[in-house]
Amino acid sequence: MIDGRRVVAWTPYGRVRTYSILIQYLQRDVERGLIDEVWAYMNTDPVGQEDDIAYAHQLADQHPDWFRLKHRPEGVDLGQLPKQRYTGLAYREMTDPDTVYLRFDDDVVYIHEAAVENLVRARLQMPAPTAVFPVIINNAICSHFLQACGKIPMDWGIVGAYCMDPTGWANGPFAVKLHELLLNHIEAGTVDQLYLYQDFPIQPGTQFSVSCFASLGSMYSGLDQPGVLVPDEEESWHTIHRPMATGAPNILRGDAIVSHWSFFPQHPFLNNTTLLDRYREIADKAVA
Repeated sequence: MIDGRRVVAWTPYGRVRTYSILIQYLQRDVERGLIDEVWAYMNTDPVGQEDDIAYAHQLADQHPDWFRLKHRPEGVDLGQLPKQRYTGLAYREMTDPDTVYLRFDDDVVYIHEAAVENLVRARLQMPAPTAVFPVIINNAICSHFLQACGKIPMDWGIVGAYCMDPTGWANGPFAVKLHELLLNHIEAGTVDQLYLYQDFPIQPGTQFSVSCFASLGSMYSGLDQPGVLVPDEEESWHTIHRPMATGAPNILRGDAIVSHWSFFPQHPFLNNTTLLDRYREIADKAVA
């Protein structure tokens, strides 16, 4: 718990390759008393992802006190949508008004030791935003603000304040440099040098890649149908529709840092490096 509130970290789960790194940090913060439960929302296919599914069940067996498997709700017509669209249904589980929910993509591969506490406290101090985001390394809008604060060199390519900016979202060599920058700071113990000088409001209606954010159970419990997002695509709801309806900007918190591995245009470049191995070695030490 943090400041008397339960904290649940949850992930749309599907890839053991990167989640096996993320879970090390979540376990660290469970053991530190910062996170109460970890949920893996099973967004997997029964054929072709047998190893991914087996790993999630293995974690549930190993950590019955705090690790939970969550499943798509029964009786909901999923139609022919890609499985990425199913994640909006997960919020039907998140209606405890006394809980802060932390969403992590399953390819978040680093959580700074101060990130969870700083992000949750910011969330509690600012109840109006739909979402409070950390500084996400490899997120185009975060890269835009990092450049504005002099943390990322302009000569790597200028990043605009657009979630699918050609440099910040689609440029593989740029992503490689970002991860190298963070990894060097991690290894030097200087990650806080990447903190932003302030928190930044995100204009309502601005789409933002939701690799990680904090939200309140009281918000979901207060919907017309508790936990039911309309529309049910989670990124649009949290970054476009809900902020425009309330008029409250989302917030980018300057003193909480996580790292998101890859967007699909970056895969060929990042997968041809040893960067993920470096992240795994650092994560292994997190719960050593």
